[in-house]
Amino acid sequence: MRKKRILVSLIVILMISSSSKFLVNSFVYHEPIAKISIKTNGGGIRPDYALYIADYLKDIGIEVSLKIEEWTVFWGVLLETHNYDLGLIKAVKSFGPWPTPPSPDDLFTLSGSLNIFGIDTDIPYVNQSNQLLEEIHNTVDFELKKTLYYEYQQLVMDKIIPYLPLFSPKYYQAVWSNTKGYNAEWGIVDSLPYMRYDGLHTGQEDIKEFNIADANWKDLNPLFSDDGSSSFVTSLLLEPIIQISPGFAPLKTGLVYEWEQIDETHYQFWMMDDVYWNPSYDTTDRDANSGPLTSEDLLVGLKDGLPSTGSSHQVTAHDAVFTYLAWASNITSESTSYHEWMSDCYVDPGDDLSFHIHIDGDPDTPEAEPYADMWASISRPWFVLPEFFLNSTNPYVWGTMGGIQTTGLYPGIELTPQWVAYSTSAFGCGKYSLDYSIKNSITVLKRWDGWYGKGAIDGKLGLKPFIDTFNIKVIPDLSAELEEFKKGRIDLTNALNLLPFERKQIQSDCRFEVQGLLQQEQEILFFNFRRPFIGAENNRIYYDVPGKEEYNLGVGVRKAICYGIDREEMNTKLHDGEYSISHSVVYPKTSYYYYDNIIKYDYDLDKSLEWFEASGYHIPECPRDFLPEIFYPVLFGSIGFLILLPVIIILIRKIIVKL
Repeated sequence: MRKKRILVSLIVILMISSSSKFLVNSFVYHEPIAKISIKTNGGGIRPDYALYIADYLKDIGIEVSLKIEEWTVFWGVLLETHNYDLGLIKAVKSFGPWPTPPSPDDLFTLSGSLNIFGIDTDIPYVNQSNQLLEEIHNTVDFELKKTLYYEYQQLVMDKIIPYLPLFSPKYYQAVWSNTKGYNAEWGIVDSLPYMRYDGLHTGQEDIKEFNIADANWKDLNPLFSDDGSSSFVTSLLLEPIIQISPGFAPLKTGLVYEWEQIDETHYQFWMMDDVYWNPSYDTTDRDANSGPLTSEDLLVGLKDGLPSTGSSHQVTAHDAVFTYLAWASNITSESTSYHEWMSDCYVDPGDDLSFHIHIDGDPDTPEAEPYADMWASISRPWFVLPEFFLNSTNPYVWGTMGGIQTTGLYPGIELTPQWVAYSTSAFGCGKYSLDYSIKNSITVLKRWDGWYGKGAIDGKLGLKPFIDTFNIKVIPDLSAELEEFKKGRIDLTNALNLLPFERKQIQSDCRFEVQGLLQQEQEILFFNFRRPFIGAENNRIYYDVPGKEEYNLGVGVRKAICYGIDREEMNTKLHDGEYSISHSVVYPKTSYYYYDNIIKYDYDLDKSLEWFEASGYHIPECPRDFLPEIFYPVLFGSIGFLILLPVIIILIRKIIVKL
């Protein structure tokens, strides 16, 4: 009996050891082709992006360590230690309409002073991209500018790849479906001449009114206002000097209808004729019970001591020049840096509907030089200001930050009755005039039928806003605003963006129309060019593989990583597919310049592996967790074997007993 037990034990030990040896041999560990780190800040959606990206990179043989840090620590790492391979951040274009990549503080430009990428001019194609940017900034032919931007985007995203653009979010607005012709891309102010009502909606009392909600405005003088609510009111009262499309193309449909580049530092502009200032009404003490505004309510100008009656003061180049100089003077502006490049600005001596601007991009040198962001500065929504009302005859001479000698503006001018009144009773040459405003309640504007009638969308003349009265109700709480909208007491709402569940309900309701607007921002996955594998010396080693000789090893690795990330799936799972996937260093919002036919890094494992193979990196057929493909069948087979082992032992013992 003892011999039989020993024999059974030996057979079982041999079976287990054979099985274990086979299983261990199957657990061959594959070294990853690279070990890299992804860093981002905590909170929000970016840590989720990082988890998805790390998972995708496993499929192409890259082992990723994820580090999430508090914002100030993360920001310090970006700017000082550079201790990361990949990073996630939101790039926001916060100044100007022009699509220079992507931030105004030089953070994301290819040779920026705060360059988080580590790009330098020794890297192939960087000099070429910078030369394209220089040419772009210095051309006034916007069709040519667009063509150059297309070339620039293709070059950067094909030959440099500082980052993989991820997503641009959308901003949602809803109107009642009886409101026809509203275009959210252009906004309510520019849409008004093209709109109409098709009957009344629920809760609507007057077809001659339009109701919207907002917070209290602070100051109606654009020089002093710093909030969106104030800017919205002034956009109904005033007109921009240069009109810009939603895609940020300069248009000739505004007060300036033409311009010419005299030389690289000198431009001339022409303004529309027969445009007049609206009546200069004092609305300070008015309310809902006040009677109609009359000539007795008119305020006189600081310069000529006369009021604007609606036909007495024409809008001319004097107003445009005064506006720019007021913004450039530290007497009246806190944003003078925007116009330091302006070395002269004056009315044409022979035409008071034309003005000139001279440029000096570097005031510290004797030569006048072009300024890259000149167009961004002069084409912000700089609402034209009434020179006759806000300027003076005071001979006091003051220099702007760019050195332009001005008169009429003097310290303390903002305390004069005209300037004080303009902050609460602003008037312009726009579609509406202020009737009255009650804090914490409502601002009411009346259509000005003397508006010059030129539509921003198509330049058509003879237009007018479709409603007589524009009401802005003070409802600072978004939930309350949305309830007022659903009851029909307001006609348009912006309250959907922080209430996604409510938005989806409204989108499915045929009584409403929801429009989505791309934002001028995008989430990006950026590369640190200083690091090996994705950069460093690989940036200077060219491929000798046929068809890839114009690329360097660093950009090839970055291409492989980009092709290995499934942004469509991320968008579906994290954003319900509602975000826009971006493909360029220019935001999709900047549609005039955005190049949609650019090289695109759509998810494609075959292309990813092709670039890695060309780079000399072999990816296993099943690189996930860096284990071979046979691992899982063997694992499950071994588990099954161990489960059946007691049965096998019993059968063996019975056979031996019979022996």
